[in-house]
Amino acid sequence: MKRILHFCFILFFLAFIGCSDSSEDLKEFDGSIESIESFISPETVNAMKNLGFVFNTGNTPPNIEGSYLMSENILKKTTVVPDYIPGFRFTNILYTFSNQNGVNLDFKSKQGSQISEGKGSFISGEGNKFSIYLKTKTRINNSVEAITVEALSGEYTDTGIKNLISISVMLDDKGDPDNVYIDNNTGRLFYDKDGFSPKQ
Repeated sequence: MKRILHFCFILFFLAFIGCSDSSEDLKEFDGSIESIESFISPETVNAMKNLGFVFNTGNTPPNIEGSYLMSENILKKTTVVPDYIPGFRFTNILYTFSNQNGVNLDFKSKQGSQISEGKGSFISGEGNKFSIYLKTKTRINNSVEAITVEALSGEYTDTGIKNLISISVMLDDKGDPDNVYIDNNTGRLFYDKDGFSPKQ
């Protein structure tokens, strides 16, 4: 059994080693589904839809700069088999967003003692609703480096984010020669149990 089936997305945060430069992947991002597909592939967008991810499209997202605590961080749906059952509580996550400029912003997450950072992430949305997308590079032990997609959606308020959800999907396991990663386009969807992630 693949070890990663049970711990994959915990390790996606723990084993994070970098983020691709979005400008190299996409020259034009306008917040449409088409531009999201150009960034993370139509197959991955479809996998995210199947998991129940909410895409807040548009190119006038709110400015969400700041730090927000996702607590309690609950598994809502998974396409990993076998896996934890929906309702399983994962470690709380502190998300920090900075340097927002139009549809670009920098991303940082802290889960326990582990920190992940990514520059050049994309944000879409209109009004107070938004979605964020970034690619991360992951390595388990000495295996090949895999590429995953992290995304979040919610509704910004002055005191926090309402209905925050996050998703992690395997984009490219590079053939998984050591049989440690989950399959491409499988992943997990999480939500904040009380529906509100307060600003810190």
